[in-house]
Amino acid sequence: MDTNGIDSGKEKRMGEQMEKVPDAPGQSSKKSAGSIALILFLVAFVLGFGAIGAGLCYSAHMREETCSGAAEGKVIKYRKNSSNRGRNRTYTPVVEYQVRNEIFTGETNASSSSRTFEIGEYVMIGYNPANPEEFYIKGYDLNISTRIGIVFLVISGGILAVLVIVLILGKSKISKEKKEKIEAGIIVGGIVFIIFAVFIAVAGLTLTLCAFGAMGLFALYGHFHNKRMDHK
Repeated sequence: MDTNGIDSGKEKRMGEQMEKVPDAPGQSSKKSAGSIALILFLVAFVLGFGAIGAGLCYSAHMREETCSGAAEGKVIKYRKNSSNRGRNRTYTPVVEYQVRNEIFTGETNASSSSRTFEIGEYVMIGYNPANPEEFYIKGYDLNISTRIGIVFLVISGGILAVLVIVLILGKSKISKEKKEKIEAGIIVGGIVFIIFAVFIAVAGLTLTLCAFGAMGLFALYGHFHNKRMDHK
């Protein structure tokens, strides 16, 4: 009698039985509690980012409505702001303008990493008729606030979309291996979309297309270079 064959058959059956043993109640409850905690954290994160983004966009819109007066102003200097021990610097324009024969001087609420305007350059401003000291530079202050708000909204929307799709996949009857591949693709695609949207909001559409186009060409070059090396 072939005892080796019998032993290997027993071991195979024992292995199959061990694979079919379900998780202990304590382990499954810990996994579900961890999943619920992660989902709640992501939901809170999405709501927080979404609220900040919506608040920034709404604030910019209300300021545009309030500052309905229009006047011409002149950038007379910049206030330099430093952080992180002087490593990060931003510049805030100081503008001089005239309303009803009275001259006002004030800083904008927005700063940038570069000096957007030349000193002495004339800019169009919107001011509050009830309080002329409140003003903004048209095409500058509100654009920055709106762009930052859009960045927050895009990040929260992207995370929410990925979370919903992953939860739907978790309830579906697709095989585990296929689910993992789809989830990985969705997460990577969501990250790329968020980066793309942030680039558009911060740098503009033209620079974003140039940057992503250059990265695409570099990726194509690497792909064909690797294929050529494999043929050699």
